[in-house]
Amino acid sequence: MPPPEAHVTLHLPILRQGGDPALTQEVMALQFMLLFRGGRYSPFERALRPSDGVDGIFGPNTKQWVKEFQGNSNLEADGIVGEDTWTALLYDWVRFQTAG
Repeated sequence: MPPPEAHVTLHLPILRQGGDPALTQEVMALQFMLLFRGGRYSPFERALRPSDGVDGIFGPNTKQWVKEFQGNSNLEADGIVGEDTWTALLYDWVRFQTAG
């Protein structure tokens, strides 16, 4: 018998510097994933601090982290988090979380 399938629908907003300030929680999730996957934060070493950059504001540092991720993922490094960037980041995140 094949394993059960799960179908998930996500609303992935386009995030960019100077974008919608109401998307604070989405930007914070993005920042956390980028910091963690980029090796800038380890929950095994210490607790996350506001100075790490998870502030919900898509500023120049977040844009740079997005561009670095995009470049490492063979995406256009434009600093805008659209469908392709979200897809690559979430795929990478899920793959990392289920490894082991």
